[in-house]
Amino acid sequence: MYFWRLSLNIIIVIFCACFAKADAISDLYDALQMDRVNEIIRAEGIRDARGTGEAYLSTNSVERFVEQAKSVYQLDNMEKDFKRLLTENLSTSEANEILLFYRLPIGKLASELEVSARVAISETEIEEMAKTMLKDAKASKNTRLDEIESVIKILELVEQNLIGAYAAQFAFMYELSKLGVLDLSRQEMIDIITNDEEKLKGEILEWLMAFSHMAYAPMSDEEFRVYNDFSKSDLGILLNKALFSVYNEMAKDQSQSLASILGEFMKSEDL
Repeated sequence: MYFWRLSLNIIIVIFCACFAKADAISDLYDALQMDRVNEIIRAEGIRDARGTGEAYLSTNSVERFVEQAKSVYQLDNMEKDFKRLLTENLSTSEANEILLFYRLPIGKLASELEVSARVAISETEIEEMAKTMLKDAKASKNTRLDEIESVIKILELVEQNLIGAYAAQFAFMYELSKLGVLDLSRQEMIDIITNDEEKLKGEILEWLMAFSHMAYAPMSDEEFRVYNDFSKSDLGILLNKALFSVYNEMAKDQSQSLASILGEFMKSEDL
């Protein structure tokens, strides 16, 4: 009887701990406004799928392909995948510590500004405007740019974005190869993907600088300093790594799923 009660207590503790972690991750998901970010990723994914369909398929197949591709970007599944992967990358205590910052006025402001800027910059016209604003800021020797670039380097944002892009592209090409509609070796795929790496790094850095400069422009100098201090702290670095682990894994899986759908369409057109 004693051991049964002891085991039951252990189960209860584990059960409660799992729910506590789920709550912490869910609260962090809400604080970072990841539902809005996922909506952007969905819209951009479907838009890219149309471009992919137009590049690989006959005109008659594009609309049907896009409709099937939408299944890859279902918001409910994206939320579940995000929370599951974030749970694997952050402990309950880490998630709760990060939440403390994002429940402060500066944390709420940073989250709102970043997500709003991410929504805006998904439009080509806004992206070009942000890049023009960046050039003007460089010309006027805006002192914030040095701090923005410092954060980008500390968080390894260029490298993380590059890793994610390469992994997604490789997953896409490898899946097409497995389906027999792309005849390339692994090394040939890698060579194609990594071609002109330095140019891509430059483009990523420019985008990150333009995005950050636009996003944080409404912050006061003190708010800007406080947020950058958090970003460069152990918790900020931990959060950044966790988010990249999550979204890079999701992007890889989405690319693979999209290639699987595309491959079936390509094979059917060859019949």
